[in-house]
Amino acid sequence: MTHFYKGGSELPIGTQYSCPEQTKSNCLKLSILIWGIVMFSMFSLSAQTPRKDSGADMQTTAKDITENGLRIGDEVPDLLITPIHNYKAKSAKLSDFKGKLLILDFWATWCSPCVAMMPKMEELQKEFRDRIQFLSITDQNEKNVLSFISKLDAQYNGNIPVVTDDKLFSSYFPHVYLPHYVWIDEHGKVIAFTGAEEISRENIIRVLDKGNGTELKRKRDYKIEYDYTEPLFIGANGGIPTNLSFYSVLTGYQSGLSSIFTSKPLKDSTLIRLTFTNDIIPHLYGGAFGGNRGEFSKKNMRFLVNDTTKLLPTGDMVEWAKNNTYCYELILPKSRNAEKYAIMKGELNRFFPQYNVYVQKELAEVLALVRVDTIDRIGSAGGEQIAAFSGVGFELRNASIKWISQQLGMIYLQNYPLPIVDDTGYAKAVDIKVEAKMSDVGSLNRALAKYGLSLQKKRKEIEVLVFKDR
Repeated sequence: MTHFYKGGSELPIGTQYSCPEQTKSNCLKLSILIWGIVMFSMFSLSAQTPRKDSGADMQTTAKDITENGLRIGDEVPDLLITPIHNYKAKSAKLSDFKGKLLILDFWATWCSPCVAMMPKMEELQKEFRDRIQFLSITDQNEKNVLSFISKLDAQYNGNIPVVTDDKLFSSYFPHVYLPHYVWIDEHGKVIAFTGAEEISRENIIRVLDKGNGTELKRKRDYKIEYDYTEPLFIGANGGIPTNLSFYSVLTGYQSGLSSIFTSKPLKDSTLIRLTFTNDIIPHLYGGAFGGNRGEFSKKNMRFLVNDTTKLLPTGDMVEWAKNNTYCYELILPKSRNAEKYAIMKGELNRFFPQYNVYVQKELAEVLALVRVDTIDRIGSAGGEQIAAFSGVGFELRNASIKWISQQLGMIYLQNYPLPIVDDTGYAKAVDIKVEAKMSDVGSLNRALAKYGLSLQKKRKEIEVLVFKDR
């Protein structure tokens, strides 16, 4: 049964880094300062429409609202029932129904499953006569309810008493979803909370014979506080989401967050993520278009726009960052790993429609990491994946050689005039340990020599990321 609710210069220090796909799960925590950008889209969760008066307190996890009132086994006080309609008097007491199985039917005129149950309850009431009593209860006002019932009477003659304008019974038996049924035994004790599916001839006979409702399916109404005027899940509004199937988010600058990129695994091992905090638009696009190969650096970008002040820092860096950097996170199931960068590109294009961003090839002078001979001195012996970099050297163990050009281009040689590229053609994991001044090409080449590697200037066709005004 369906339930319804009621109711123009280089960055000052460093830049971001991107992990090669082979070693992303073991990315080193590097202290890298960047001025950044963050984005926030959405994920999918199913929802129901809450009652306007469900009465849940602010919380971060859903709670069973039916536990907040009288519970199974509790004796019901002798409540005054008023106003009551379709009854022999204008008021009644709950004790008037002692000796019978009393079933309270919480309903509303707009609840189609509730209305659909009315003929069935009338039939059961006629069949069991004085052994049971249905009592329909709604918080809607008398005028609207009686008008509605008079129209229904043209279809069938209703004899079940109806309580309108209710606040009392709902306080003793709080609930979220309608219809809601409370079963009270002949002695005035609560024996069950159920949905409409348990209202049947067989169940009534079973309860009358056994005197309890232990075999009835227990209805639990879980509710969490949600303010519809505020964004879902922000500040735990609507709780803390679980079982994500898709999630992305974009915000502006967030004070207190470092400027980083990470694809570090989440606690939920079924999910993957791309996260950028306080980062600039070019870095977001550079990561999306670079993908598993590593992001495009500024040296591999071409800005064919009239105004670069929204893309590249100018003037007071702190103030510029507050107005021009963003946070973005994308979370997907592992099964969609191959789509993640394509999804990110599509979202960036929607978030920043003023730019046309694309990749083109051009012949350029680069500083390339090359192998000087065919002897393999760098093949990995396996083991734990390590990619550790500092200003005085680095160590790669069972990791991609692309780490070297990425880290040099993004951090240690970011002020070098040429793009840094990997031109080794080496696809296997490597073991390399180097002690060198990372900002000095000569020092690096002296240390790389024993591995048959060298950084050399050469002309090479490279991919560049182009930004144009739309």
